[in-house]
Amino acid sequence: MNIISLINKIPFGEPAEKGYFLYKNTPQSILKKMERDNFIGTVRYVAEHSPFYKRKFAEHHIDASKVKSPEDLKDFFTTAEDIRANPDEFLCMRPDTAYESTGTTSKKTKRVYFSRNEVHEAGWAGAVGLWGVGVRKEDRIASAFDYSFWVSGPVLMASCQTLGCFHVEAGRMDPDEFHDRLFDYKISVIVGDPSWLLRFSQIAEKKGTWPVKLMIGGGENMTEETRRYIESVWKCDFLLSYGQTEAFGAIGMESRAKDGYQLNEFHNFFEIIDRDAQGYGELVYTTVNRRVMPLIRYKSGDITRFIDKPSAENLPGRRIEKLKGRVNEWVATAMGNIAPWMFEPILSPIIGITSDWQITIEKSGHLDRMTVTAEAEAISATALREKILTQFALVMPDVWKNFKNGFFEIDAQVVPKNSLRTGRKLLRIVDKRKF
Repeated sequence: MNIISLINKIPFGEPAEKGYFLYKNTPQSILKKMERDNFIGTVRYVAEHSPFYKRKFAEHHIDASKVKSPEDLKDFFTTAEDIRANPDEFLCMRPDTAYESTGTTSKKTKRVYFSRNEVHEAGWAGAVGLWGVGVRKEDRIASAFDYSFWVSGPVLMASCQTLGCFHVEAGRMDPDEFHDRLFDYKISVIVGDPSWLLRFSQIAEKKGTWPVKLMIGGGENMTEETRRYIESVWKCDFLLSYGQTEAFGAIGMESRAKDGYQLNEFHNFFEIIDRDAQGYGELVYTTVNRRVMPLIRYKSGDITRFIDKPSAENLPGRRIEKLKGRVNEWVATAMGNIAPWMFEPILSPIIGITSDWQITIEKSGHLDRMTVTAEAEAISATALREKILTQFALVMPDVWKNFKNGFFEIDAQVVPKNSLRTGRKLLRIVDKRKF
């Protein structure tokens, strides 16, 4: 019996309410035992049914019948490149549907297969998370997620079916048109990409808002300054969810306390590998409820760390911090080790540029030259450079000192709006140096 069938036998409330009740009240020891048992069962299942895992386990001399924990798999992991190269070899049974993830560094998409029952289960988990932050049957939800081959829209729709609430799928249309068409729907919850929701809020600030209960962003990170601005426009909380197509929806979601992502341990077994002295490393997960295309120790490419202290809302289960960046976007330069999140407090206060920007590192003689390319609405490259230098002096004085001492160069470039992003995700740091 799966966990949804078990929960639905509880004789009270809606399915999402029951799930949240169980999550909050089941002893952590029992949840951990369920998680570990499901991990063991999934490893044995793929060893029997998946050509990919049969081959890889043989190469790594892994006896699935003896695996009791992730440590028993030693140095075995699955990666994005494995999925790109061998999606059909992962399959354990006939799929009903598929979704794709574009990533930031490859033109070839990752194709991930699912069953309709897995779509339903992911929607149930999403509904439990939404219930936990106050979404109810009487709410009216509007989604602005891209619907093309992407998992976020279908998972949200399945969550709304579980909640029994009104839902309208607008797609990632122009925010101005979205405002005009949704104004009269009395929408109380708005969901979309943070960068899209930022632009939508800028439009709503000029054209008018309506009473909104909650806004939820997913698909990319955002600065706290951006969050505060959106909340000031709509007079409501803005919460972040974190997920990947490979995990089929939300890996975790913030509570109203906004103190990290509550992990979806109903459906995943989480690890953080290659940790540094502060505990930061790459998030790795095993999908423990999937049977079409399970992923064993999948390397997410995202850098974070577990949060050890209890949640402000006294929620069980583990949490992780907001992402620090991607493994492939940590770059060693004359500035020091840089990552996209470091530039958000530098660039977000600058009026006249959009939220889409890119950092390029090149060689200028013997020096590193950092060029900030931004989509500008009303600013010149010269003015942009001056504002960036001012922000560096305020926000990163050590970097500013190195710049003043001539250790590296800073340049700026302005490009038209909507010209940098060629897919759903934008590669923030590009290293063009040749060593």
